[in-house]
Order: sequence, then structure tokens, then C-alpha cells
Amino acid sequence: MAFRNILDGAASFCAALITLTVCGLPAWFTVVAVRSDVAPIWAYGAAAGLAIIGGILTVAFLRKSFSGIAPTRQRRR
Repeated sequence: MAFRNILDGAASFCAALITLTVCGLPAWFTVVAVRSDVAPIWAYGAAAGLAIIGGILTVAFLRKSFSGIAPTRQRRR
């Protein structure tokens, strides 16, 4: 049972890294595009929204990883 919790925690940690990458990179490139006058100024709002949602999800997956909970579950198995 303990090994299963370690694997579930590792899966949640990988989910946190993937979430950070999927949400962080587009937000960063949107900010870079606005600063170089390629995108309009209102795109900062979209980048901020994406960064906030990505941050919340990343923290949630990290909490699950330290508790040994799988990314798709609410409690330990």
C-alpha cells in the first residue's frame, strides 16, 4: 500500500509540472508579445487569468503529491 501512495504522489507531482508548463508558457509568451507590440494591451488580462488558473491547479496537484493522492482522486486508496 505504501508503494502505491508513493506512485500516486509521483503522478500528482508530474501533473503539477505539466500544468505549470501548459499554463505558464502561453502566459509568458503572451506577456512577451504584448511588450513587443505584437499583441494588444488587453491580452495582459488573458495572460493573468491563465497564470492564476495554472497557479491554483499547480498548488492543488502539489498538495496531492505531498499527501500521496492520485491526481484524479480526492482521497488515498
